[in-house]
Amino acid sequence: MTESEKYLFDVHGYIIVKGALSAEEIAAANAAVDHYSDQMPARGTDLTNRSSTLAGTFGRGDMGSLLLWDKPYVDVIRNMMVHPSFVSRLEAVLGKGFRLEGLGGITMDKGAGGFWFHEGGEPIDPSRAYLYRNGQMYCGMTNIAVQLADVGPGDGGFACLPGSHKANFPCPDDIRLYEAHQDRIVQITAEAGDALIFTESLMHGALPWTADHQRRTILMRYNAGTIGESVTGTYTPPPYFDELTNEQKAVISAPHYRQPDKGSNLYRTQ
Repeated sequence: MTESEKYLFDVHGYIIVKGALSAEEIAAANAAVDHYSDQMPARGTDLTNRSSTLAGTFGRGDMGSLLLWDKPYVDVIRNMMVHPSFVSRLEAVLGKGFRLEGLGGITMDKGAGGFWFHEGGEPIDPSRAYLYRNGQMYCGMTNIAVQLADVGPGDGGFACLPGSHKANFPCPDDIRLYEAHQDRIVQITAEAGDALIFTESLMHGALPWTADHQRRTILMRYNAGTIGESVTGTYTPPPYFDELTNEQKAVISAPHYRQPDKGSNLYRTQ
């Protein structure tokens, strides 16, 4: 992270990486989504939590298990897991040896309802909390939302309350349901290929989608190497593990203990 990115991430709980994907990567990712578009069912309207201001005619689409897509469509998705635009920035908040918690995708067509605002600094969830000590940021779950289509002002989609990752009081329900203090909620605009990196403890959700074109977002969730929310019992590598590069395999792991190498700032896996 640059010094400006560190400052903005600490203050707001998110940063935007402009042009994270190349034009070729954007095209390949959209081609993959097009190929599987008939396998992306729209979910119900439960994500609005009965909020009248977030309501839509239908729910958002779910891209499903992207990492199980066939080649060559899956290649651009797997490359995103350890994309050069993301690795050093994730290390700045999660440390070396971070692991992938999950990878999915969202579509929203015009009229799709939003998502009530969830998370926030209180109540504290140790696996998702944000902490700063001795010049270092420490995050729990940290997410990357890669936009495959432009998101303009008023289009809807991802929105958040900047700084809420450091809140000391629980958020009142009327704010979470987007029924009060709507002016404090910020809808994040982006161009195709931009990526939003945010701590899960930032209070975030989605506004109803109003644009004529489809929202397309790849969502990747990471955590520190020692933390796992999505592993239960004995860890078993996924069926596609042998197809991955060494860099990709490194983030598909069970939670593991790490300790500093003696005389070095680097870390090694035990």
